Amino acid sequence: MIQSLILTFFIALSSFALPSDEAYILLEKIKNESQTNLRMEIVSRNFLDLPYGDGGPLGEGPAGRYDQDPLYRFDTFDCTTLVETVVSLALSRDVPEFEFVMNKIRYENADVDYLKRNHFPSLQWIPFNIQNGLLKEINNDILPIAEQKQAEAVINLPGWLKKIKLEEIKVPMASHEQKMDLLDELRSQSVNYRPITARLMYLPIETLLQRPGLLKKIPHGSLINFVRPNWDLTESIGTHMNVSHQGLIFQFRNGTYLRHASNSGTKKVMDIPLLDYLKKFENHATLKGIHLMEVVD
Repeated sequence: MIQSLILTFFIALSSFALPSDEAYILLEKIKNESQTNLRMEIVSRNFLDLPYGDGGPLGEGPAGRYDQDPLYRFDTFDCTTLVETVVSLALSRDVPEFEFVMNKIRYENADVDYLKRNHFPSLQWIPFNIQNGLLKEINNDILPIAEQKQAEAVINLPGWLKKIKLEEIKVPMASHEQKMDLLDELRSQSVNYRPITARLMYLPIETLLQRPGLLKKIPHGSLINFVRPNWDLTESIGTHMNVSHQGLIFQFRNGTYLRHASNSGTKKVMDIPLLDYLKKFENHATLKGIHLMEVVD
């Protein structure tokens, strides 16, 4: 009876755990593992089967002007926030370091601001995290550059800002009228930006399907970006893009696996053999290849 009451107490207590408490628990699970890629696999294993977070589960926290979703959380993910959270935990030894690395990977110069967030992978997320020393590209380790292709898209930042919708203003305590004012204010920032061309080298899916042994060369714990060259999203978000999805690659005894927050089917964090995933996009109209990165220890 006493043991049952104690268990009930701790279950109830856990429901009130702060994100920082959860971060501490996750960091404790990997504290004895020194290799970053192994830390990434161990910690991301805890997120399997968690739900996909529609609409972007993270924002700038309670001080955010336009998006007050939390700076980090561990109950739901989209494809990018899963990668960001796993990398940040794997590179950190305590909660303050984890929080700093999360800001560093998500924002230009770790400046927590909606307009400094790395919204576009090929224009911001990838190059900025190479510049800040967190990540490096490893395409050339898998396939000679002569066999790679280049994606190119004009990222229309003014067009994107003008297309932001009211539901993207996540300020719970604001009235409808206040949210409309914030939306107008955010859209008006478009005058401060210009379209910029982003380029990204990628490994063609057709080559990988013809030579599936190449997948075994991808290092355990790599980051993968799925490339759609000049992907036309002007009707929905006001710009073209080059990258549509992100995930993690792990090498297991039974093959090369993609671990990702999937927004299709069961919509959850899941593992799938990378080859099986790529086969779904054979001769696809827009998804043409992958871009690979590795965490810098």
